[in-house]
Amino acid sequence: MSEIALETWGEHEALILKPPRSPLSIPPPRPRTAVLFPRREGFYTELGGFLPEVRLRFETYGRLSRLRDNAVLVFHALTGSAHLAGTYDEATFQSLSPLEKAFGPQGWWDSLVGPGRILDPALYYVISANHLGSCYGSTGPLSVDPRTGRPYGKEFPPLTIRDLARAQARLLDHLGVEKAIVIGGSLGGMVALEFALMYPERVKKLVVLAAPARHGPWARAFNHLSRQAILLDPEYHAGHPAPKGMALARGIAMMSYRAPRGFEARWGQEPEKGETYLDYQGEKFLKRFHAESYLVLSRAMDTHDVGRGRGGVEEALKRLKNLPSLFVGIDTDLLYPAEEVRQVARLSGGRYREIHSPHGHDAFLIETDQVEAILDSFLP
Repeated sequence: MSEIALETWGEHEALILKPPRSPLSIPPPRPRTAVLFPRREGFYTELGGFLPEVRLRFETYGRLSRLRDNAVLVFHALTGSAHLAGTYDEATFQSLSPLEKAFGPQGWWDSLVGPGRILDPALYYVISANHLGSCYGSTGPLSVDPRTGRPYGKEFPPLTIRDLARAQARLLDHLGVEKAIVIGGSLGGMVALEFALMYPERVKKLVVLAAPARHGPWARAFNHLSRQAILLDPEYHAGHPAPKGMALARGIAMMSYRAPRGFEARWGQEPEKGETYLDYQGEKFLKRFHAESYLVLSRAMDTHDVGRGRGGVEEALKRLKNLPSLFVGIDTDLLYPAEEVRQVARLSGGRYREIHSPHGHDAFLIETDQVEAILDSFLP
């Protein structure tokens, strides 16, 4: 069982920080923003919406090789950011938006990216971008609609996972990358899977962690409850960017990210502290995320179904038979049970590996030693 040494800001609020295999770290990263769909072109969403312009916030680590064959594209989960690795220096940190500052100066998968680590910038050109619709620098509800001069807010068009994948493909164009190893976990795993189906010629290898082929009724129910916590809050309808209902939404979501064994191990002797912990995490979440982005991205997750328009899940996944792929489940994942991930591997002809952890869905962010060993057996 892993021991929580220190909790810090992270994708689902509780990363277990352990010394990385190599004590060396990457230089302080510099976030950048690229206009990928300019106003003369715009971005038509899958569900019929339109964005006059699309920008993505992104970070890169390492250099693209002369042959342009060493790129790794990493997709973050629901409330993640482009800040995958490294620690911002003070000048960069002070230049960030308030929400980016609240996310913190350290990258969310920092222990896997760096000298001597599995994603070594000396070997790979690692790319991580904030998803379309988010609130960490990419075009989303907080962005100004150039047609009105006001933030999109509630008028931001609904997105699908395929929209998120299409925006990320344009980022590869912008960076001069033709083909990449694609890695993603949770929502990021859904985007990675769609990316591979939409752009198979651009994927060298595919790694999907803790994500299914479709967002089924169990997972959708958690999203529904989280959204209702926001939508039933009068503060939300009054225009508050962080209504109190969003703290409850976060608590509901975190119950799907964790598992009973982990709660028992930490609070078995003082169970009331588990309740206090959820309240505390919800309050912190109010400082670092925006309600409209939460609604947009959680609804996008509910559109996830690789079989939509492709003859069903089984027919869709057959298209991956010739692509080297790795699917990683978690033995205590309540949100996307290991069997769902195992089925994706079976239908696509990919490898399957499993993380063993008491911490549930969040284990792909927590059990970095296991993740590193699993990737080490698959990446070149």
